[in-house]
Amino acid sequence: MLLIPIAMYVFQVVSLIYEDRFIDEVEIFWLLPIMIVVIPFVYFIRLKLFDKHVLGIDLEAMDRELKAYKEKELKEKERLQKDEMAKEKLL
Repeated sequence: MLLIPIAMYVFQVVSLIYEDRFIDEVEIFWLLPIMIVVIPFVYFIRLKLFDKHVLGIDLEAMDRELKAYKEKELKEKERLQKDEMAKEKLL
């Protein structure tokens, strides 16, 4: 990942710009909360792009297919219930 080297570079540039003010090495920990938010977001985007373009996995198509199977299963259950009710009426 390039985020950590970029963050370090930005930290060094900011410390050069504000060199009249003493910047302690501990202030690098200010980058941690930013990285905690940014890294999962970037990883999620990378994962979706990698799956779609490299592996050819289209998650939306898979979702549509699963919904179609669930609807088909629901219709089959309804049909079976109607058949059972019809049989009970005959008896």
